[in-house]
Amino acid sequence: MTKQRAGSSTRADIRAWVGLGLLMVPVFMSALDMTVLFLAIPVIAAELLPSGTQQLWVLHIGDIAGASLVLTAGRLVDRFGPRLLLVLGIIAYGAASMLAAFAPSVEILIAARMLLGASAVTIAPAGLALLRRMFPVARQFSVALALFMAAFSGGMALGPPLGGVLLEHFWWGSIFLINVPVAIVVALLAGRLLPQIKGTGRGGIDIVSVLLSAAGIAAVVFGGQELAAGGWNAMHALVLALGLGLIVAFVRRQRALPDPLLDLRLFRAAPFTIALLSIWLVITATVGADLQFAQHLQVVIGHSPVVAGTLLVVPAVGSVLATAMSPLLLRWVRPGFAIGIGTLVGLAGAAGMFLTLARGPQAATATLIVAATVMATGIAPVFALGTNVMLANSPVEQTGSAQAMQEVSGSLGNTAGLAAGGTVAYLGYSSALRNTLPSGLDAELAQQSAQNIGGALAAARELPTALAVQLTDAAEDAFTSATRDTYLIAIAGLAVLAALAFWGLRKARVDNEPESQEQRRSADPGVGDLELCAVAGSGCPEGSDANPDARSSG
Repeated sequence: MTKQRAGSSTRADIRAWVGLGLLMVPVFMSALDMTVLFLAIPVIAAELLPSGTQQLWVLHIGDIAGASLVLTAGRLVDRFGPRLLLVLGIIAYGAASMLAAFAPSVEILIAARMLLGASAVTIAPAGLALLRRMFPVARQFSVALALFMAAFSGGMALGPPLGGVLLEHFWWGSIFLINVPVAIVVALLAGRLLPQIKGTGRGGIDIVSVLLSAAGIAAVVFGGQELAAGGWNAMHALVLALGLGLIVAFVRRQRALPDPLLDLRLFRAAPFTIALLSIWLVITATVGADLQFAQHLQVVIGHSPVVAGTLLVVPAVGSVLATAMSPLLLRWVRPGFAIGIGTLVGLAGAAGMFLTLARGPQAATATLIVAATVMATGIAPVFALGTNVMLANSPVEQTGSAQAMQEVSGSLGNTAGLAAGGTVAYLGYSSALRNTLPSGLDAELAQQSAQNIGGALAAARELPTALAVQLTDAAEDAFTSATRDTYLIAIAGLAVLAALAFWGLRKARVDNEPESQEQRRSADPGVGDLELCAVAGSGCPEGSDANPDARSSG
């Protein structure tokens, strides 16, 4: 095999582009499931009658299961080959979807959702590992990667409207059942359209590392989500702290193992580390504001959930288009500058949201949607180009592990962003409302109203008309202030990200992929295994002079 993506003239043929289309299907399907459930949960709750805690588990158990297993999945992809893991994951996803569609109880539905999250973790690392072989030319790979990631954004955007159509004409299980024929078709066509790529086959899977990574990430995601949703709770804070401790233990173990679950030498490449940090930062900075704005459209402006979901399709479409077109920027500037320029556009959108919301609840919906679209469009290249930089600075045989780190970064960014945004929104709302509560309001109702806007609106229904109007107006003003404040986080985070991209990624390229050991051996048959491992820093026999990590771990 010739050197990939670094000056090779081997261009992808039509079979590769058809294969890309096939790979985009499961990505779109898994993203669709992430948003369609939010629209379906009231219908599911009416039939299965879950408790409040069970309802939260239905929503989040898949994310937690996926995040906890993604590092293991990335290693399995590298070891056993991406096509095999993709097909196995898709088959499991179809089976779990069938179980969810016909779940007779909420407990079974929770179990099915957990299986859905666990089976979906192979899709992204396996898909990108395949794309790196299918598209050996750097420019073609950039386009393929952007389209692959645009499929995820498109699934997120179309989840609410598609879910509305299914729920209007069929029962709630149809949102899961639609995945089954799709999974069957993808599994059957994979053997014909996708290349068979052997995995490294090296080493075993360290079970202790698997358990540490799974438990640590799951605890951090769960503890962080619960603190963000419900405020301070000693038990959830303890779970979060335990998760962080397990992750530290996991990292220490990887440094000691000669054949770790996650090769920490990936982080020696500065562009890899900075691109990974950029993806974490953009999610952390914006996810809290996005969630708050989705609520703002409903509780302040008064749109129904369906109308609010439809309005949010506009910025989502902007994100899809910007993701798909981001490789065009590489014709004129390097990836770091493209990411920085996009981030500045996103920063302008966030500033527009802040200034528009500063006008109060009467801010025009159209203006808010335009600003949100500018923000979503600007930050979209961070994901596609950041992932491209990560992969260009990691060995081809470790694509699964590199992509898994991106998935972990996204999960932890989502947790951190929801916690930060939720805290700022709560403090802003509570402080603003306490200063504007109407006189004559009962102390108990005042306390209830200050907790969240739902409590204020419920309290208003128990009051005389004049007092209810005053309380409602005060609550909407306070919620608008809280939404505005979450965009301060976005502004600050995107400003830091722009500086990081312009400086830290100023020399990063996407056509300098490190050669794999197999490529070096093919180019120079006289290079021995020990010479290869000394250069590449991996694959050395345990205890050899060329493997310092193996010696230090003894």
